[in-house]
Amino acid sequence: MNKKFINIALVAALGFTTYIAPITAFASTDKDIQTTTEKLVNLKDKEVSAESQLAAITTAITDNENKASSLMNEMKETQTNLQKLKVQISDLNAAIEKREAKLNEQARSVQTDGDSQNYVEFVINAKSFADVIGRVDVVSQIVSANQELVEAQANDKKAVAAKQKETESNIEKQTVVAAKLEASKTDLEQQKLEKEAVVASIAAEKAGLESEKEKFLAVKAVAEQGAEELALVKTTTATTGKVETISTSTEVKDSATSTNIASKVTAKPVETENAASTTKAPIGSWATIKSAAYGVSGTPYLYGGTTISGFDCSGFTRYAFAAAGINLPRTAGAQYAATTKISQSEAQPGDLVFFNQTGSIDHVGIYLGNNQFIGSQSSTGVAVTTISQAYWAQYLVGFGRVN
Repeated sequence: MNKKFINIALVAALGFTTYIAPITAFASTDKDIQTTTEKLVNLKDKEVSAESQLAAITTAITDNENKASSLMNEMKETQTNLQKLKVQISDLNAAIEKREAKLNEQARSVQTDGDSQNYVEFVINAKSFADVIGRVDVVSQIVSANQELVEAQANDKKAVAAKQKETESNIEKQTVVAAKLEASKTDLEQQKLEKEAVVASIAAEKAGLESEKEKFLAVKAVAEQGAEELALVKTTTATTGKVETISTSTEVKDSATSTNIASKVTAKPVETENAASTTKAPIGSWATIKSAAYGVSGTPYLYGGTTISGFDCSGFTRYAFAAAGINLPRTAGAQYAATTKISQSEAQPGDLVFFNQTGSIDHVGIYLGNNQFIGSQSSTGVAVTTISQAYWAQYLVGFGRVN
């Protein structure tokens, strides 16, 4: 065989082999790009759905806050009414005392020893018939007046009892309203955090896939350019019968390199604040917590409040513990989850005490010992109360120690 024939054969073999490689690479890369694109579309749908749900939760939180603001105004009005009721009760008691004094005075003016028969003697001792008639009329008026006063006194006592019952009922209703707000706030905040984590996770995965797709497209671009250059080599060789060396700044990657480039980027996990995390209490912290808690006694209750302008129950406990460098979660439910559960006999001053008025943990206070705790109650603001009190005793869940 002559030299020219050998050259043509070698060029043909080389051209065929190197031309097949880009075609194979195209097919594989196109499939990877299609798969990645489908995943991106699917993630986009999930992202839209998650963001829609997050928006709904955010709207619910805003509605809840607006409702809370309205309810807080109602609660302030209720507190004002409660004060008025206390004044009315005091006035009724004073009126009753005055009537009792008047009854005693009237009795002494007619009776010498408290015996009702003295009325009869008073009439019998009349000096004339006309005097008898007069004395009977006097006795009748006295008895009638006394009866009216006694009835008025009885009615006023019933009114006092009714006012007291109404006051107690208003206080309990007020406390339950605050508990419902606390429970609702806890639930919505938890939902928001969970949904934010989902959205962030989708965004991270989506970013990884988009980066992966860009790398696939880059591999495809390199392969296409290499294929064009090989085609040019083949055309030139077929025309001249010689192998031409064509300088190129690009290089077709082998399958191993392409595979490495196309490897998936693992999305970094999204870190979210652990709602159940707490900072361990340092030795001797109870004195600091106690000082901070008593230092804001009398501060009014405020839904969502976390400052000395006003506290809700969990805002108060978080404030007191923060004074000792201890970080508590924001809500009563989260604080309950973050503590080690202990029995009442094991509870010590500085432990937390939890209550359930609405079906979930919705109130928290700081245990003081001797069945007492200090907390921010809707009816009193920051104040000390007893666990054994009729109202709180029925809703007691248990005690927790900050880890």
